[in-house]
Amino acid sequence: MKYRSRTDIFASILQSANNPKGVGITTIMYKSFLSHYQLKKYLSIMLENDLIKLETEEHLYKITEKGLRFLQLFSNINELIDTTKEYNI
Repeated sequence: MKYRSRTDIFASILQSANNPKGVGITTIMYKSFLSHYQLKKYLSIMLENDLIKLETEEHLYKITEKGLRFLQLFSNINELIDTTKEYNI
């Protein structure tokens, strides 16, 4: 696996949590290829910035409107910067 930026990891976590019913921490951990320790650090940052929310009664994480907007913008940027093309510079 190639090196991922913080933004790539945020997007991966948000994509994993993009379920109307919510998802558990283990599901996010496996889908985003992060250790429990790494995931807890990223989740705390994302919770502080309202990209994701925790439903405390069910212990499920859900993506917020702000998180959905982040994913949309992330997708748009990746479309603009197509890294699969070869450039002769």
